[in-house]
Amino acid sequence: MTVATAQLRQQPALKGTIYGIVVGHGEPAKGLGLTAEPLGVALAAVLPQAKTNDKGEYRFENLPWRGRYTVYANDEEAGYSDISTGPAGNSHPAEVEITPEHPKAEFNISLPPKAGFIEIHLTNRRNGAAISGLRVAVTPLEKPEPPLFTMSCYSDHVILVPPDTNLLLHVKSDGFREWDESIGTGKPLNVPSGSRLTLDVQLDPSN
Repeated sequence: MTVATAQLRQQPALKGTIYGIVVGHGEPAKGLGLTAEPLGVALAAVLPQAKTNDKGEYRFENLPWRGRYTVYANDEEAGYSDISTGPAGNSHPAEVEITPEHPKAEFNISLPPKAGFIEIHLTNRRNGAAISGLRVAVTPLEKPEPPLFTMSCYSDHVILVPPDTNLLLHVKSDGFREWDESIGTGKPLNVPSGSRLTLDVQLDPSN
C-alpha cells in the first residue's frame, strides 16, 4: 500500500460533490461519459463515472476522497479517452478541490479536440486469415521512450490516439512476428482530430 493510499483510507469519510456543464464547439455535450480522477495520489479503486444530460450538465455525488480532482471526457465512441485526450496525456490538467469545509465545487469543462481513430485490419500473410488478437504500442515521435501507451485487445477494436501529433506505432500479435512496417523505430503516423485512419496489416507467423 502506498503512503498516499494509506493516508486516504485514514481520512474521515467525505461526501463531496463536483458539478458543472460540459461544452463542445459552443454547444452542450449531451450524453457524454465523464470520469472524476483525484490528483496527486495513488488509488487502487474504480474511478467515479457520470454522464451529462441533454443540457450538458453533470454531477458527481458522494465522492469519498478529499483533495484535488480533475474531470474529463472518457467516452471512446464520442472520441475521448484518458490517454488520447485526458489527463494521462496532460501533465497540468485543469483541477478543482473539495474539502470538508467546501465539499461542493463547480467545474465547467470545455472539450478538447477529439482523438484520432485508428482501425487495423489484421490478417495472416501466409493464408489471409483474420487474426483476432492485437497488441499495439504508441510512442511520441519526439520522445519514443517510454511508450505513451500499450494495449492488448481484439483486432476490431478502434484505437484512440492523441490528435494531430507525430506518433510511432508498433503492431504485434501472439504467434506472429511484428509488422514489418513497424519493426525498429515504429510506423510513423499523424491522425487529425476526429479522423479515422485504416491500416491493412499483414503479419508473418513466427514459425
